[in-house]
Amino acid sequence: MRLSLTAGVCLLLILLFCLPVSAAAGQTGAVSVISSPQPADVYVSNTYVGQTNNAFVNIPEGYHTVRVVKAGYHEYVAENVYVPGGPSANTVPMSANLQKSETRAGLVVDSTPGDAAVYVDDVYSGTTHYGGLQIVDLSPGLHTIRLEKDGYKPYTVTDYNTPAGYATYLTNVRLIPIATATPTPTATGSTTTASVTLDSTPSGASVSLNNEFRGYTPLTISGLAPGSYSVLVSRDGYMTWQTTLTVAAGDGVTQTAVLNPAPAAPAAPTKAAAGIVPIFAGVLVAAGCLISFRH
Repeated sequence: MRLSLTAGVCLLLILLFCLPVSAAAGQTGAVSVISSPQPADVYVSNTYVGQTNNAFVNIPEGYHTVRVVKAGYHEYVAENVYVPGGPSANTVPMSANLQKSETRAGLVVDSTPGDAAVYVDDVYSGTTHYGGLQIVDLSPGLHTIRLEKDGYKPYTVTDYNTPAGYATYLTNVRLIPIATATPTPTATGSTTTASVTLDSTPSGASVSLNNEFRGYTPLTISGLAPGSYSVLVSRDGYMTWQTTLTVAAGDGVTQTAVLNPAPAAPAAPTKAAAGIVPIFAGVLVAAGCLISFRH
C-alpha cells in the first residue's frame, strides 16, 4: 500500500511538472445556424446573438442551449451544444426546421431607435433589433404591448389582437425623445468657471487632471467647471504626488507639490531558463520514485 501511494504521488508530480499547460481560459468559438423558414432569432444561453442563416462568433467555449425563435412557429431548442474554443476550432453547424403553430399566436416588434424593451401584458419579452423581435407562444386574443427605452417616452398599444396560428407585425414604431429642460442663461459678466495654478519642487513635472495630461509645472489650468478634481504630479526619479482639489465658480486655486526622490529599485533576481526548471524538477521527482520503489 505504501508503494502504491508513493507511486501515485510521484506520477501526479511528474504530470504537474512536465505536461504542457492546458488551453488558456476564456477561449471562444463560433456557431452557424440556418432555419427553415427564415429569418428567425437565435439565442445562445439566453443571449440574443442575431438572426438565422449567419455564423455567430465569440461564443464562450463550453456547453450551451441554442434557441431558434420565429413568430407563428414553435420554438426550436437544442440543449448541451458543445462549442469548442481556440483559433483553430471549427464552426459548429446547426439547422432548425421550424414547425407551424396552429393554436398559439406570434408577434414581431420593431422600433426606431432599436434596443427598446418590449413588454406583453407587463411581461418582459426581449429588446427590439434589426429584423424585428420575434415573440412566440402568445395566447390568442387581445394584449397590451409596451415599449420602453431610456431617454424616450413609453409607447403603449392596448387591445392589440393576436390570432391563433398567425404572426402579427407591430413595426415602424417611432419612439419620441423626452424633452430636456432648457438651461437658464447666465447673467452677462458673471464667472461660472474656476482656475488652478500648479507648481512643483523640482519644477518640470507632468500634471494630470482627472487622469488627463494637461502639461508641465509651473502650469495654470483655466475654464474648469465647479467640482472636485483628482490631481497627479509626476517626474522621473521622484515619487508621484497626488491630491484632490475642490473648486467653486470664480475660484483661483494655487497648489505646490513637493516631490520626494523615489527609492532605488532592488536588483532583479536571476531567472532560470524557461522550460528547464519544470523538466529538471520532473527528473528529480522521477528519480525519487525509483529510489522509493527499490526500498
